[in-house]
Parts: sequence; structure tokens; C-alpha cells
Amino acid sequence: MTVRLCSNLLPLCLALVVGCNDYKLNPKPDGNEGTEPTEVPAESPDIEVEPASLDFGGVLKNCPSAPQTVTVRNVGQAHLDVSDLSFANSRFSLDWDGAAFQLAPGEEREFEALFTPEAYSPYETELVVLSNDPDEGELTVPSEGYGDESAMYEEGFVQSSWDAVDVLWVIDNSCSMDEEQTEMRNNFSSFITEFVTLELDYQMAVVTTDMDDPSQSGKFVGAMMTPSTTGIEAEFVRQASQGSAGSGEERGMDAVYAALTAPLIGGAHAGFLREEAALAVVVLSDEDDYSRVVDGTFQSFFQGLKADPSKVTFNAIVGDPTSGGIFSGGCTDWAGSTMLSASAGDRYVNMALATGGLWRSICYADYAETMQHISLTSAGMIATLRLSEVPTNFGLIEVYVDSTQWYYGLYDGWTYDSDENSLTFHGEAIPAQGEYVLVRYPITGECSG
Repeated sequence: MTVRLCSNLLPLCLALVVGCNDYKLNPKPDGNEGTEPTEVPAESPDIEVEPASLDFGGVLKNCPSAPQTVTVRNVGQAHLDVSDLSFANSRFSLDWDGAAFQLAPGEEREFEALFTPEAYSPYETELVVLSNDPDEGELTVPSEGYGDESAMYEEGFVQSSWDAVDVLWVIDNSCSMDEEQTEMRNNFSSFITEFVTLELDYQMAVVTTDMDDPSQSGKFVGAMMTPSTTGIEAEFVRQASQGSAGSGEERGMDAVYAALTAPLIGGAHAGFLREEAALAVVVLSDEDDYSRVVDGTFQSFFQGLKADPSKVTFNAIVGDPTSGGIFSGGCTDWAGSTMLSASAGDRYVNMALATGGLWRSICYADYAETMQHISLTSAGMIATLRLSEVPTNFGLIEVYVDSTQWYYGLYDGWTYDSDENSLTFHGEAIPAQGEYVLVRYPITGECSG
């Protein structure tokens, strides 16, 4: 009985022996579960395509994407014949010439895939690869992307400061300036604290906007102030208390010009302009400038005071600039029980923008922050960043400081000013010395290349 059983099973045993030598058992592709496995010869081609999927992300409408590499590889033991590679959607393309090709075992071939959207919408398709692979004769690679109206733009900076800076304060002492001078004096500590923290080598002096009084007319109202000045805050308050009996024709830029040219700069003001130091002018005025000097002439003179024009900044605490319309511009607000008001300070604001300086509204109630920002800018640091491009959606602006994202907020955050196209950092969000700041935002883009 035993011999008869082996005899009956011999053909099956032989078949299994042959099968173990000549065949491998592969399951059917996904989607065919429950069917019998397909017998695939061991010495057969085996296709592999990388990546397993393609995601082109957002691409400008009617612009080609950056290319993505598609690799077709034969990981089998026989020649692989590839007869077709094509996307099911014409907005996706491959640099294949249409000719069938063959890959030997271990051989591979690379192609570049592109996506060119024609609408502001998402796209989904498949890259289809046809070959003689016995169990993956039709292999698909899911592919997607979307048409975008904006491109992402990045800019950044490392926060740094000057080692030395000379600061010339220009105080409007006309009849309407009592309240504003008081606010500035009361918050001077926010200015000088930053200088002390940065351990700056500084010099400061004060002039007025009065060019009618010969005893003023660009002359320093007191001795230069330095880190060695005893009671620096009290001394600044004394010099900045210029009252309101000065000329009603405010000429701040004329005062700066007189203070920094002969005969004063070579005489009474000798030593104020140091070659190694940066130069910052800070104007406090509730009126526009009535100087005789032309703006372009003053800017050329001012920036020409240093071999590196970036080392001079003109800063202004003045009335909000004109934004259109005959009665626009200027400001009115309250600082506690004190009403602050001013006419538009257009010339001062324009000079600040032209020289990389900073302007702040003289009516802004938080003079502590105003003085802090003016201090940092004078020291060469950035509290307000003017963007190089215009964001198409300010809600998509991203700010990173040393790779950590910082968020929008008036307190210990950042805000965006569309009129100035600038970011302003507030409180603890002002980047510290040595920190790297990266800003990403969408812009109206053009096809690259």
C-alpha cells in the first residue's frame, strides 16, 4: 500500500521539484486578492520606478515647474522592454522621445518630468509605464500639482549693530511742541537702554529746528554726551527741554546741514563726526520741514558724509505723511490725558525712507516703543524690515528667527504695514544680536528661466 501511494504521487512530486528549480510564485497585483497566484519565471524582467509618486506642489499658471527626475530600473534577471511612458494629463510631460527601449538586468534610465498648469486649480493624474514585466506590465505613478498665482519669495538678514555711532537730535522748539517734547523726554530711557545693552561707543548732541536765532542755527545746545557722561538720562532731558519759544518756521534739514559743515564742524563741533562711527539723525517735529536746502541735495550731502552710505540714517518722529487728497496726512491721538497732534511730515518721512532710516508717528501713544525702535535703527539694527517685494497675501507671510517661527501680533510679535510694505517687530520679538531672520511670502511671479 505504501508503494502504491508513492507511485500515485510521483508526478506531483516531480512537478514540485521542477517548480522549485524553474519558477517563483508571485501574488497577483493589488486589487486581485483572492485569485490564484501567477507563476512568473525566475529569470524574468522586473520593473522598478522611482519615485513612487510625484508632487509638483504649487506652480505658476502657464509656467513649467522645476523638473523632477523619474528613474526606470530593471531589477529582474532578464531584459526589460519598455514600450510606453506617458501621463494621462497633457499638463504633465516627460522628456521621452517616444521610442521603445530595453534595459538589461541592473540597468536604469532617467527622465525629467514637468508640470505646466493652465489654470488656478489642482491637478491629479498618473504616469503610466508599459513594459514586458510579467506581473507589472502596466505600472502607474500617481502625480499631482496645482496652478498657483503666486511664487514664494524669501529674504533674510542677520541682526547686527555698529560698534560706534554718532547721534544728532533735532528738536522742534516751536510753539506747539510742549506735549511731544515731554513724551520724548519721559521715554528716553527706552532709547539709551538699548545703547547700553549693546555696549555702543556713542556720542550724542542736540540742535533745534530754529534757524532764525543766531544762537541756535544748527549749534549744539550743550556739550556732547557719551557713555562717560554723568547722569546721561538727566543730561539728555535737560538738553532736549527746548521749550516752545523757537521759530515757527521749522528747518530741521538746514539745522543738520549747518551742524555738520564748516564752520561749526571744524570749530565748536570738532570731533563729533568720527570716521569709524556710523551717523544717525533723529528729528522730533509736529510740522513738515521748511528748509531752504533741496531734498536731493541734502540726501547727497548726508549720505556722502560716510564712505559707506549704509552707515548714515535719517530718522523721524513726525506727523503721518500725506496719503492722498488735499486735507490728508497728519495725525491726532491721545497719550493718557495728553492730546498729541501734528501736520504731515512728508519731507522728513521721505528722507527717512531714502536713507534706510525709520519714521514713527509723533501721535503714537507708545513713545517707549517708538524710542526703542529709533534707538535700534540708529545702532544699525533692524526693528522694521522693508520688504524687497510686495506680498500678494499678507496672511501668508511667514517669519522665522533662527528656524523658529514667530507669529503675527502687536505684543511680542510682528505686524505688517501695507503702506510702507514693511514688517515691524515688537517687544520680545525684536531679533537679538546675531540671530538670523528669514521671511517668506507669496509674490506675483514670472516664469523662471
